Amino acid sequence: MTKKQVITYGRSYWASKPDTMMPDPAEKLTVDFFSPADCLVDIFSRALSYSQNIHVKAAGLGSLTFSGSSRRFLADTQDLADFLRQPPQRVQVSVLSSKTDLLAENPAARDAEELLWQAAFYGSNGRLLQGCHWSDVVQLKRWPNLTRLPTTSNAFRILAIFYQHPTSVYLASRLLKIPAAEVYQVYSAAHAAGLTRAVNREISEPQLKPHRQRALLSSLLERLSIR
Repeated sequence: MTKKQVITYGRSYWASKPDTMMPDPAEKLTVDFFSPADCLVDIFSRALSYSQNIHVKAAGLGSLTFSGSSRRFLADTQDLADFLRQPPQRVQVSVLSSKTDLLAENPAARDAEELLWQAAFYGSNGRLLQGCHWSDVVQLKRWPNLTRLPTTSNAFRILAIFYQHPTSVYLASRLLKIPAAEVYQVYSAAHAAGLTRAVNREISEPQLKPHRQRALLSSLLERLSIR
């Protein structure tokens, strides 16, 4: 049993509900949050904020190179979804040299937007990203390429209503008659990817710190890039 906030007809109270129960969007809205620091969103957001190039490795699952300067990534893994489901404590992050961006001209590299969407989507598990709120009136700034992204069965409908008629998360669940948890997951993924804005308020983004650079690794990589 976990504690979750339940919104019923505009009133808020705390109740204990089984994790497997889904809220009825016609009656109540269950609000459960997750932090970017609880998944890999925080790792990639930090690299973007400081234009850092990093290498992320998960034992037995491969690795991923992420460029905060060119906003691109290249995954060396058989299962990217499984890789992105790993908690931060199970991956190793190394800071690469900032003098040479090996992904800038690599045609196999993908846009960082796709990676942030996926990391938040898998990290959400039906929860809402911290900083977002059930009352946010969400506007979709541009369409993602859904053919490259994990989605829910109603993701297109959720994004369409946010794109055509900016709507609150709560109202979207009511209008579409779908569980709030599904709206949370899509909104969290789109927000992490930088695709949405809340038109009714300013969302306070967390203060991020740069990844610490390991002197030995940085020195080695810089010498290799000069050769």
